[in-house]
Amino acid sequence: MKCTALILLALPLFATNLIHYNIYDRNDRVDLMLSFDNAYNGNISQKKEKDFILLTLNGLEYNKNELKDLNSRLINKISINSKNQQTYIMFQTQENIVLNVSSSNDKLGLRIRALPQETENVLNNELPKSKNTTLEGVDFTNYIIVILLLMLLFVVLWWLKRVLRYRNNGILKDFTLVFQRPLDRNNHFVVLEYNAKRYTLIIGNSHLLLESVELEKQDEKFERVEQTEKKFDSFFEENKRKIQQLVAQTKK
Repeated sequence: MKCTALILLALPLFATNLIHYNIYDRNDRVDLMLSFDNAYNGNISQKKEKDFILLTLNGLEYNKNELKDLNSRLINKISINSKNQQTYIMFQTQENIVLNVSSSNDKLGLRIRALPQETENVLNNELPKSKNTTLEGVDFTNYIIVILLLMLLFVVLWWLKRVLRYRNNGILKDFTLVFQRPLDRNNHFVVLEYNAKRYTLIIGNSHLLLESVELEKQDEKFERVEQTEKKFDSFFEENKRKIQQLVAQTKK
């Protein structure tokens, strides 16, 4: 009993059964589709002699003997028979063909495709050429030139944006810069003279005009500032925090 049980358990390990098959005859190829009861992991060998091609599937059994006549320009007949856990598939051909064998992902099916010999040669010759053409077609110099042109265009646009911004605020006209100090990384406190007026403003992310007075009045004002021993520098330092608070409120 123990020996019989071991033999029954070992049978699935050594052989897979062919359940059924289908033949698809097309103009440019013939497909033989095989279906198994278990995953097929056996070895397949091929032997060709004149107009016959023999495929041997080791570890596969089939309980029938089949002979199929085909009305195909590639294959005349297909025979299937099995013996000693080996299945033999014989192809009788009308012209030179090649057989491509591929299994399904779960290995429960197998496709045997017959193709004309010239078709296989064309595929083998064209595939490497297409790969080489793809590699040779990559021109890294053109990519670098395009990137450099885009960077140059970006710089030009950035410069034009700054020119237009200052021009709209009247800064690129004839003026005299009297005093300038940075408030932060993005803003500057500036005093300039233009067209008989003195302007006190903030330039940067925030454009604010703090004061605009006639030069004569401004001179009198700064004469009083000098009399109290204050200059632009000390005036700026004393009012820096107030100016920064004003800029912050403007951003809100």
